[in-house]
Formats: sequence, structure tokens, C-alpha cells
Amino acid sequence: MIEFFTGLQPLEAGETGPDAMTARVRELDRSEVIDRVLVGYSSTWPHNHATAPFALALTEKFSPIVAHRPGVMPPAAAARYFATLDVLARGRLAINVVVGGSDKDLRRESDDLPKAERYRRAVEYLDVVRRTWTSPEPFDHHGEYYTADAVKILTKPVQGQVPIFMGGESDDAVDFGARHADLYMLWGEPFAGTKERIDRVRAAAEGYDRKMRFSLSLRLFLGDTDDDAWAQARAAERQIAEASGKFLRSSSTDTSVGRQRALALTDEELHDDCFWTGLTKLLGGFANSQALVGTEERILNTFGTYRDLGIDAFLVTTGAEAAWDPALEGFLARVKKELA
Repeated sequence: MIEFFTGLQPLEAGETGPDAMTARVRELDRSEVIDRVLVGYSSTWPHNHATAPFALALTEKFSPIVAHRPGVMPPAAAARYFATLDVLARGRLAINVVVGGSDKDLRRESDDLPKAERYRRAVEYLDVVRRTWTSPEPFDHHGEYYTADAVKILTKPVQGQVPIFMGGESDDAVDFGARHADLYMLWGEPFAGTKERIDRVRAAAEGYDRKMRFSLSLRLFLGDTDDDAWAQARAAERQIAEASGKFLRSSSTDTSVGRQRALALTDEELHDDCFWTGLTKLLGGFANSQALVGTEERILNTFGTYRDLGIDAFLVTTGAEAAWDPALEGFLARVKKELA
């Protein structure tokens, strides 16, 4: 069955109280189509280790994907934190392990390892985290990056192990995901590129005798007619262009493989039937800027093709803000029904 995720910045910049966040979270909790909500991570954003538990306490169904960077706390402490949160969430938790990203942003929190080493550290990190969740007896760990003695936690995750989501395009990212990810989060790409990436990750996962699920991140501009959908897309494009960098999420110094791959798509604005790269070019390769533009039928058919390629879930947003819009609810319910 197709799942739908979306993204949320629970506490936005400049907000000095929780009321607006409460309204946003409760709106998502009422949704009948959103299965999980990505609560992202940046060294400058409100800390999701605070906002995610607050959101869970407000809701009955809200299921966060809490982004987490190896390196901001030791692995045994992270295992204990997420195990506790999964119990309080009644098993609604998933973790988005973020290894790459902006070197500048990582250095704000005293993480200055080169990217290749960060992936090597992340493998060790998740080895310790998973062992902490599952080991019936205390254990010692003496590795390249971490040392811990008599590791033991009294509260285990409700789910046995909290699902691990991750993404990334480099060889190191694919190997890390093949070892530890339960779901691989792909940036939006046309059909051919998406198939190529799925095949590559599946082959790597099979080398570790593991199976992989996949999500695809896309903005949707949905209209009663194609002209209406394109009017919405162009309006978002103008809003971003006139906002003097407000919507930028990538640095010009970011040379990640994924960003370069996204920018390479912008040589053509339209791919396949309705895959649009206009915002990708404008935002310099920001991950969630690739979009689908068109009528319900056009986008439904596109989702169906992605599903046939192996996509299990879609992370959907819309507008210049890349936010959730309840106006998408009816269409996504139709997608779930027709692509069941």
C-alpha cells in the first residue's frame, strides 16, 4: 500500500510560543492520508528533540520521522533517547539518519569530520544503536570512533527497533543505507533516474542480505486543468524569485553528489509527463524542490509509474514554502485507493 509523508517545521523562526505549532501539528493529526511527518534537523533550527516529543504529546496519530545526526550525541545515549521516545509515542516513531549535508552547518555543532569519515562513523554508530536496542545482556564496545562499557538500557523500543530512514547519493551513502536503512529516501527524479537509483541501492542491500523500501520526495502543483496547475507553479516560482534568498536551503559550497545530480536535471525544465525542475534551478538544488505539475489524472498516472518502479512512499509538499496543504487530502486519498 502506498504511504504518504510530508514535512513540518513545528516551531518556526521568530515564534515565541507554541500556539501556532500546536495548530499545525493538530491539523496533520486530523489527516486521513498522511502516514508520517518528517521533522528536520539543522544546527540553527529549533531542536527537534524538543519539538517532536511535544507534538507527540498533543496527538493520537501523528507519526514523526525525527531527523538525527550521528555525532551530536554518543550512540548509546541516542539509542536510549529514541527507545524512550518510541515508548512514549506508542510505536509511532521513525528516525531519519542524516550523515551528509552542509559542512558549515555540521561545524556549528563541533562536527568537523570529512564526509567519508562521517559515513564510516555512522556505520559504527548504528551498529551500537541497534545492538543497544536488541542485546539482552550488557555489552562493551571499543571501536574506531566510540568506546562504551557495560551498555544496557531498561526501556526497549515498542517496535523492537525504531525504523531507520536515510538518503544520499554518494557511494558511501549507498553502502551505509544498504547496511542499516529500512527505507531509502530519494530526491525527486524522472522515471529513468529513479529506476537507476532504486536498482543501485537494491543491489547494494542484497549484498548484505537485506531488502529495501523507498520513498520519493516531490512538490505537487495540482489543478483542475493543466493551465490551473501551471499557474500555481509559476506563482510559487515568482514568490521564491522575489524573496531575496528567504527560501534557500543549500549553500553554494555544498558539493554533495545529490545536489549536483539534481542541478544536472535543470538543463531541461520539463521531464517525462509532468516532472518540473524550475524550482530546483531557482533554489540551487535544494532537495525538495523537484515537482509534479498537472491535473489529478496526470499526477495519479505519474505516481502509478513510480510505484511500478519500486517506490513505496511519497513525501509530498506544495507551494513556495514546501509545506503541507490540506487541499491535497482528497486527491491523496484517491491515490491510495486506486494504487492499493
